[in-house]
Amino acid sequence: MQSRFQKFEFRTLDWIYENLRSRNADRVMHFVSVTGNLGVIWLAAALTLYITRVSPEASVCILGALFCSAVLVNIFLKKLTRRTRPFNLKEDRETLISPPCDFSFPSGHTFSSFAAATAIFLNEPRIGIVALIYASGIAFSRLYLYVHFLSDVLCSAVFGVATGMLVCYLFNINFVM
Repeated sequence: MQSRFQKFEFRTLDWIYENLRSRNADRVMHFVSVTGNLGVIWLAAALTLYITRVSPEASVCILGALFCSAVLVNIFLKKLTRRTRPFNLKEDRETLISPPCDFSFPSGHTFSSFAAATAIFLNEPRIGIVALIYASGIAFSRLYLYVHFLSDVLCSAVFGVATGMLVCYLFNINFVM
């Protein structure tokens, strides 16, 4: 039996699925989500910020944030919570991507995106605003694709921001001061 919160989460996902999906939006959300695979967009950002010398510090913080988020998500949190993905619970929903085989909580795409975007923001605020907007797009794409619950994405965004802040703080203590 579903709790009120679970029902709310399914209503939210179903509303997105039934009201926002279109052929063009499907393509955009698929692309945005794929750019979050393995943190590819954030690795590219780190490389760009390093090569252009705009912010080598941000590059180091991005890499640290991505590493920490990968460890926290894949080694600890997913195995600890073992939450089933929404498309496994509602089999009539199409994901538009290869269905992920791991657990739903937390959203690795969202966690790593917000960790990296926060690292960018703390080092280069103007670029960081764009990064945070893009991270939000990646987070929304996970809902749109029906592969995560709202709470997976929201908690992952909070954890990601905290991770990005912590990595930048530790970097500044150890290397800048």
